[in-house]
Amino acid sequence: MQFTVCVLHVPDMSKALAFYRDVLDLPVRYAFEEYVEFDLAPATLALHHTEHSEESTRGVGLFLVVDDVDALTARLEEKGLMPTHPPTDQDFGYRTVMYMDPFGNRVELATPLPQVS
Repeated sequence: MQFTVCVLHVPDMSKALAFYRDVLDLPVRYAFEEYVEFDLAPATLALHHTEHSEESTRGVGLFLVVDDVDALTARLEEKGLMPTHPPTDQDFGYRTVMYMDPFGNRVELATPLPQVS
């Protein structure tokens, strides 16, 4: 079994695109009016517009590995995005920072900590 796609059902596509495409700079694979995919190889994050707020996705946690969580945090702060939890070294071997998307989904960005022998 292989995980390939996470689809977030969003009530406001323009807010979703402003966050995921414009602020986080996720690379768009393709975009339609009601559906957008971001290339996060080997997986895909997709946004699907829903007219019904009860169908929107809430409470999802995304964990995205990045090259330098501190540098990315600084760039995101320059764009006006403030973390809900600041960059922190975690016991599970990553330095992470936490954000919330406009719909209440957690987006955790992480960089592996150096291995200590």
